[in-house]
Amino acid sequence: FAQASSVVWRGLPCAAAMAEVAAPAGDAGAEGDMPVRWQLAHACGPRWTSGRTCAFRVWAPHGEDVAVQLQEAGAAEPREVPMKREGDFWEVETEASPGMRYRIAMGSSWNDCFQQEGARLYRRDPCARETDFESTWCILHPPLRPMPEFQAPKFNELIMYEIHLGSWAPADQESRAFAYAAEKMDYVAKLGFNAIQFMPTAEFGGIWGYNSRQLLSAHGPWGSAADMRRLVERAHAAGLAVIFDVVLNHGSSKKNTLWNWDGFGPDNCGGIYFEGEKDTPWGKRFAFQKAEVQDYLKQSCRTWIEEYGVDGLRFDSVHNMPWWLLQQLTHAIKEHYPDKILIAEITPESPSVINEAGFHSCWVHATHFDSVKLMKKFDGGEDPSRRIKMLKNMVMPHGFPNIGGVHSLLGSHDQIGDRHDGKDDGGSHRYYISRLGGRDNWHGRAQCRALFAFQNCLRGLPMTFMGTETLQDQWWHVDHHHRFNWGLAEGEDGNAADMRRLVAASNGLRLAAVGLVEDDCRFVHEDGGSTILAFLRGSEPQKAALCILHLGEAQWDKCDYGVCTGWGGGVTWRLALNSQAKEFGGWEGSGTDEAKSDDSGKIHINIPKWSMLVYRPA
Repeated sequence: FAQASSVVWRGLPCAAAMAEVAAPAGDAGAEGDMPVRWQLAHACGPRWTSGRTCAFRVWAPHGEDVAVQLQEAGAAEPREVPMKREGDFWEVETEASPGMRYRIAMGSSWNDCFQQEGARLYRRDPCARETDFESTWCILHPPLRPMPEFQAPKFNELIMYEIHLGSWAPADQESRAFAYAAEKMDYVAKLGFNAIQFMPTAEFGGIWGYNSRQLLSAHGPWGSAADMRRLVERAHAAGLAVIFDVVLNHGSSKKNTLWNWDGFGPDNCGGIYFEGEKDTPWGKRFAFQKAEVQDYLKQSCRTWIEEYGVDGLRFDSVHNMPWWLLQQLTHAIKEHYPDKILIAEITPESPSVINEAGFHSCWVHATHFDSVKLMKKFDGGEDPSRRIKMLKNMVMPHGFPNIGGVHSLLGSHDQIGDRHDGKDDGGSHRYYISRLGGRDNWHGRAQCRALFAFQNCLRGLPMTFMGTETLQDQWWHVDHHHRFNWGLAEGEDGNAADMRRLVAASNGLRLAAVGLVEDDCRFVHEDGGSTILAFLRGSEPQKAALCILHLGEAQWDKCDYGVCTGWGGGVTWRLALNSQAKEFGGWEGSGTDEAKSDDSGKIHINIPKWSMLVYRPA
């Protein structure tokens, strides 16, 4: 191991490597990887020490005669370079070229894989940035460079659009899903969203992304690591923050490349990455008690933030992870990357994941489920007083701070996606429009518009699943018939166009009316019998927004409904958004353009059926 001293695996390169990183960009042959910001004692994987030499490190406590095999393009046989043991790790530095294939070869002191694989095991590098999906070979990434600088929106200003990349692309484009999505970022930006949450992009073995095989590798069936990096760059160029969905709670139940990684795996324990942990319905939990595994999970987060420049992470199913580890993760990420938002998914949702575990925000599924109860009038949704109470808790979820709840009122992938031909949970997984009579139903379209605009007025962060903005119907899945429908998104369908206009207008208003993204919120008018709720966002006149939701069939069209504004008389309020405006699919004159409050602080206005109105002081 002639040059082992030239690499510091805590994450900081030696002084010589630091100097190389600072070399002129044109002198690529002299440059190694950029320096990292987060030091990890057990970090592994390939690391370029110059443009022509790469250091490799793997964790293999039961490994023997461990080597890295490198194969140049066109070479008949790989070149094998022995690695030197350093405790439970194996390390070597050797000449290499970006793009060449490599893998780890080893014997094992405890080989539970002998019967299937023999004495010599061939393994992927768990910390590879790119792999050949169907084999044990990895692809050596080029020396890492910083991403172009991007100023993400403030946390409270995020308006998110959720995408499953493989099915957002047409079926014939799925093999280049990263590149295809990069070409479509303007579509998202023109709808007024300023952030994208991608469902998992790390290599997975299932179909939706939640069965991670390689925590640091791009999902090869969708393109290369370079393609994925360019996707992030293109999103940033379009003004879109990027949030990656990370699955750190369990390994893949299918094609798990970490299983029995160094041969050790007695009693089907899964080996060094899984032993001592329990199974979940999706795969076995990682061996969280091990420092090496903890750093593997941390290195995954570090990779997406430092190497891909993402602006936040959404952590899947954190109720399947130890609380102490969540605290450790969030504390370290906040320390090293204070400008990155951390979002948790936990069941049941609780403010404790913010107040104690350290996340900034949490998916609030209850907003969606309570809205279904209201619209379908069951489980309290049929009772006027309970309806208002449910609506108020949507506006200000109990115990959550301003950015503490991520709302997908019309459904996230969890509520819209269906893996079993439309039969999941009794056939309840559907796009919202399909719950309300389908996209040809006028009332259903009006109700979806009202609820979307309502979501943008809530405390918390709004998120919309792909296809909701076009009133796509039935359910979402990765099969040919339930993918994202680009015909609705870019075609001549009038109903889809109406909804897209409403989405863009509502998203634009959320940022224009600053009160909609600030803490202040108070209820000023409640009418349980008519299901009308009004609340005021923002305490100062130049920021304020008066939000009026009506979920009912009645309507007032002679400026004959009085709404308390929460302010005194003599204030002129102008209509900033009406979900029943003609341009969105409603009708001319459905709202009142301007109204002055009387001495009691009320304005007398039109209230259309199934509507969301937002007024601002003139």
